[in-house]
Amino acid sequence: MHFHRVAHLNRQEVRIDQLTIHSLEMGIYLVEVDFDSRKGFIVDGDNRPQQFHSVEEVKLAFDECVVREAFLVHQSAYDEMCGGPEKVDNTLSVAVHFNRTTA
Repeated sequence: MHFHRVAHLNRQEVRIDQLTIHSLEMGIYLVEVDFDSRKGFIVDGDNRPQQFHSVEEVKLAFDECVVREAFLVHQSAYDEMCGGPEKVDNTLSVAVHFNRTTA
C-alpha cells in the first residue's frame, strides 16, 4: 500500500488526480490521495495516518498543489446500531472545491 506526506505533495508543480476526505467519528478526518497513479493515505512523520480536524484544515494543508477533484465521504453506522441490515451501503459522498483545481 502506498502512502503520501503533505510536505511532498503541497507544491505548485504537483497535480493530485483525486483527494478523498474520510469523515470519521469525533471530528477526525483522514485524507486519501490518488497521485501519480498511486493511491494512498496521508501519513505523519511516524508513518501513522495523519489526522485532520476539519475540511478547512485539509484545504489549508493542500493550498499550493492542484487538486483536480475532491470528495468528502462519510459512512454511518446508524442503520446497524438501530437493528437495521448490516450490509447496506449508506455512503454519503459530497464534492469539495479546492482553490487550485486546474493547471
